[in-house]
Amino acid sequence: MSIATRAPRPTASCPIRPGEPCTLCQVDVTGPQDCGLVWLVMGDDELREGVHRTRLDRKAGQRGGGSGRTSPTS
Repeated sequence: MSIATRAPRPTASCPIRPGEPCTLCQVDVTGPQDCGLVWLVMGDDELREGVHRTRLDRKAGQRGGGSGRTSPTS
């Protein structure tokens, strides 16, 4: 008799917190695809741009391009 094993499901990443997994922080949410916070942020041009800048800063910091932080005036 053999027991079938399933491959683990990939962990969805949170688009609002780059580099972190989706923690299902809201009730009745199954992942980023139906998260109200993700919907609100990605639907707002300024907030979406802020998330994009955070990702770019994080990547620059990982490559040794600095601390990954920007000054308050930038």
